[in-house]
Amino acid sequence: MKRREAMGKFVDRDYLWLREKPQKSPRWQPWAPVALVPVAAALTWYLTAPAGAPPDDDAAVPAVTRVHVPGFQRAHAMPVNFSPTFDNVRTRPPARPIQLAFAPAASLTSSDKPNALKPGWQRVTIASGDTLSLAFARHGLSYMDSLRIAHMPHLGHYFTRGLQAGDVLEVKADDTGHVQAIRYAVDALHHLSVRRNDDGFTGTLAEQSAEHRQTSVSGVIRHSFYRDAIAAGLTGRQAASLHQIFAQSVDFGRDIQPGDRFVAVYDTLYRKQKQVGTGPIAAAALINNGQVIRAVRYTDDNGHSEYYRPDGRPMRPAFARAPVQYTRISSPFNLNRMHPILHRIRRHEGTDYAAPEGAPIHATGDGRIIFRGRRGGYGNVVIIRHNRHITMRFAHMSRFARGLHVGSRVREGQTIGYVGMTGLATGPHVHYEFRVDGKPRNPQTVPLPGAPPLQGHQLAAFKARDADLIAKLDDMTDDARVHMASATDSP
Repeated sequence: MKRREAMGKFVDRDYLWLREKPQKSPRWQPWAPVALVPVAAALTWYLTAPAGAPPDDDAAVPAVTRVHVPGFQRAHAMPVNFSPTFDNVRTRPPARPIQLAFAPAASLTSSDKPNALKPGWQRVTIASGDTLSLAFARHGLSYMDSLRIAHMPHLGHYFTRGLQAGDVLEVKADDTGHVQAIRYAVDALHHLSVRRNDDGFTGTLAEQSAEHRQTSVSGVIRHSFYRDAIAAGLTGRQAASLHQIFAQSVDFGRDIQPGDRFVAVYDTLYRKQKQVGTGPIAAAALINNGQVIRAVRYTDDNGHSEYYRPDGRPMRPAFARAPVQYTRISSPFNLNRMHPILHRIRRHEGTDYAAPEGAPIHATGDGRIIFRGRRGGYGNVVIIRHNRHITMRFAHMSRFARGLHVGSRVREGQTIGYVGMTGLATGPHVHYEFRVDGKPRNPQTVPLPGAPPLQGHQLAAFKARDADLIAKLDDMTDDARVHMASATDSP
């Protein structure tokens, strides 16, 4: 119950004793237990001893049943259904022994324990937005092992940028969650095996032979790009790859219109006259609002694959526009902004992207971390240097991504932290700055430098190797444009 004081505040009477001075106990109180000993002994004798001689031995002794509790070394006697004897009244017969349903601790197996790891192999499925460490954590596997595997020389990229939603890893771990081996089907032809050794992990990439048959599909957008790509015959992974190829050139949320067309060329893989899978998209084209965008896959001498336009320009620029999947821009780039907390004009040298707290923040370009820590109103901030001219700043993080430090190299799309509201912030968001030679530029409008185009012998090899593929892509694109023109002219 609460009462109102003179100052208009509520006081909880149940907690008033917390503010009161403790009182001293009466002098006789410490001797109370000692004084009760003879009283308890006399009462026990009176209740257990009848007035006359007992008719038999059982009448003078209370009924006692020994109950053994599993897991204890000794059995303890406890009175059951005790009934005193007065005059000639006998005690009632003892009740049935109590049965305790306790199971001894030793009988619990590892499968009964919560989140216990079963020995042997288990399947780890990559979910949307997963990294290898997140997938490992969901299955109780070692976080440090995920870092060692992701940083394996030559093969680690298969477990970072190579992972996609729906991929399945077969993992063998011990009872403590330490990974012993991994089997990963990268695609229908390539299988990656990883095993633990004394220094960490080592892996081998095995390639199986198969017959390649070139397949081409085309489609028209009527409902959504993904849905119509599936309807045209592409797999879900191919549709996602096709979306990623053109994502830097077209805004699929705004630019794509009903009637736009796409074409794609890829290899279908056969072994013993049986289809075993599909290869990556070799070439693709998108006709959007009459504009034709072509992309061809090229693999360099180091085994790195990328999509280029027929003239050798890369499809994927070196930077992304936004570092997070945001819900809205809460504060745009404005050098004359009124600060919402300080209530005075203060330069806002970046763009604020509102997002749920804890959402991952991705690096917008390749670079090296030059600062990682707390800095004034920025709160928790990470600064990445792309080259000697360009730096990127990400502020107000709730926490940093593990495994990174000053000097670490990061790639575009890699998680570097998580959305928060540290520093001077009115809500969860990430403050993103793009600086050229130390001067702030609007991240929404600054021209983003792309990856270097193919030049010299690489460009010549690209055109010579993919000449037939580019010609086929052009023919399919011309046919698609004819279909579009006829559909427009028809009444």
